[in-house]
Amino acid sequence: MKNKKSYMNSNAILSEGFFDKLFKHFKIDKDKKDTVKSSKTMKKKLKNLNSAVSELEKAVNDRFGGDINLDKFELKDFK
Repeated sequence: MKNKKSYMNSNAILSEGFFDKLFKHFKIDKDKKDTVKSSKTMKKKLKNLNSAVSELEKAVNDRFGGDINLDKFELKDFK
């Protein structure tokens, strides 16, 4: 089977316009959007997400004996 070239960035599937769509749905303006992105709560939740990714890496490595390294998330990933 031939390898088909995909034009979608598979690394950014979740982040492409996530906040734009979310804020558009809730009718939140751009100023509030920037405030939410830089809030302490958002940064804490992002830290928790990265912690969960680390736990997942550890569980997979323990279970299957491999060395899997997943990318960590940053605020700029959710533009």
